[in-house]
Amino acid sequence: MVWLLPSGIAGAAFLYAIGLAWTGKQDLPEQRAVLFYLVRERWHTGIVLPRNVAERCFPEARHLPPSAWVDIGWGEADFYQTPGFDLRLALKAIFRHNRSVLRLAAVPADLQRFYGEGWLLPLCLDSLALQRLCLFLFHSVPRDSSGGAFLSSVHAGGWVRFYHARGTYWGLQTCNTWVARALRSAGLPLPWHGLVLAEQLFALAQRYRCPTSQ
Repeated sequence: MVWLLPSGIAGAAFLYAIGLAWTGKQDLPEQRAVLFYLVRERWHTGIVLPRNVAERCFPEARHLPPSAWVDIGWGEADFYQTPGFDLRLALKAIFRHNRSVLRLAAVPADLQRFYGEGWLLPLCLDSLALQRLCLFLFHSVPRDSSGGAFLSSVHAGGWVRFYHARGTYWGLQTCNTWVARALRSAGLPLPWHGLVLAEQLFALAQRYRCPTSQ
């Protein structure tokens, strides 16, 4: 499912109003661009946000232990929530249409040490673009009448939490497709149809590397 967002001045006003409605707080800071990361772990990619931004985008991040960053990813429900590598579940994820989950993981401040060299791509978004990304993340999961997401499982002593997500996972709609859609929703003109591999996503996203990387 693609979330269609309005454009122009009316669209900006709409996004601002909706953002206030679901965060209950002031909008994201407008003074400077916000640095975040695209992360690659073998065939998987995710979005790593500063903790304060992650909590605004996805309020359930507040349930994670204290951390500097939050890694947000999407994947097939059974394979993603099973530790290690299960070949049977991997094949099922590729060749069948499957339920999906969204993962939140608390990540320490030293990202390079945590993920390893060469697996992080710094990106920057202004406040309106970040608001669009937040809306995409917030609406990536079904929510109850009070706006809460549905918890699927908790791992690693609470450092990793999974929530039931929208969308069907299969071989042509992977975690990398989802990340490309998320970045495109923020305004980065990335194609997502046919984008299924982490290598594809990283190659296309390189042109948007943030010049103020840390």
